[in-house]
Amino acid sequence: MLIFVGSKNPVKINSVINAGSEAWPELKVVGIDVPSGINEQPMSDDETRQGAENRAKFVLKDGLKTLSKKEIQENTILGIGLEGGVFEKIKGELWSTVWATVVDQKGNLFESNGARFKVPNIIADRILAGEEMGPIMGSFFSDPNLKQKQGAIGAITKGFIDRTEEYTIIVKLALGLYFGQGWDKEITSTKK
Repeated sequence: MLIFVGSKNPVKINSVINAGSEAWPELKVVGIDVPSGINEQPMSDDETRQGAENRAKFVLKDGLKTLSKKEIQENTILGIGLEGGVFEKIKGELWSTVWATVVDQKGNLFESNGARFKVPNIIADRILAGEEMGPIMGSFFSDPNLKQKQGAIGAITKGFIDRTEEYTIIVKLALGLYFGQGWDKEITSTKK
């Protein structure tokens, strides 16, 4: 199993490793920076979802270009896109959202969403004024790379959960949907 991740962010790469290595002990994960095709700070659930889908498709396409025909034939190869964003639940109240999209070589998509929590007002006000969550949090903690480490959730929860853990379960769900595909056909065929 070879999975290309649409980012070089260690949080995203490690979440894919954590999510997939139990099912695929010889899993190889490669991060490649690809565009999300959306705003730096996604401001809706739909935009965030689209960013994850775009990253999954772009990274699979770019990743396949790095492989030989033999490697493509001998491996199951997937692309994964992860995107975090915010959406306005009610006027002025922002919630965090994370989407994961898995795409296979046939173009099938498997998506999951989660990690929803109310963004504290001190952060939400600045996002609504046009800033991005990662740099905002980095400025609070004097760490411009916070989003590549514990992330906002790690800072907000004082390390109770970090961004890698947050993303791992969402990735595992998307990979599980890929892994379990065809379950409905199995049920249908046994009832005939």
